[in-house]
Amino acid sequence: MERFWPRLLQGTAPLLVWAGHFAFCYLFAAAACTPGGGLDWRWCLLLAVTVLALAACGLLLWRACRLPRTGLLALARLGSGWLALVAVGWGGLVLLTAGACR
Repeated sequence: MERFWPRLLQGTAPLLVWAGHFAFCYLFAAAACTPGGGLDWRWCLLLAVTVLALAACGLLLWRACRLPRTGLLALARLGSGWLALVAVGWGGLVLLTAGACR
């Protein structure tokens, strides 16, 4: 039982990164987005957070790929890594298509 929580965190760390990114971006956009348009610091901050989240998910996925692929924990690491990478990328597409606050 002493190794349960560290192993649970190892299997779900990419999903926690995605959840943090999702919550931050949507809450920040809702609170700080004022009409005006143009490229401003708010859009740049959201883009930087998205790039950092993509890098963190990519690093966790890379680490999962380097480990032996035996057992449920290895499968959870790979699956959650891919899922989080795609989810953060999908969420980040909104920044590229919508642009700054309007």
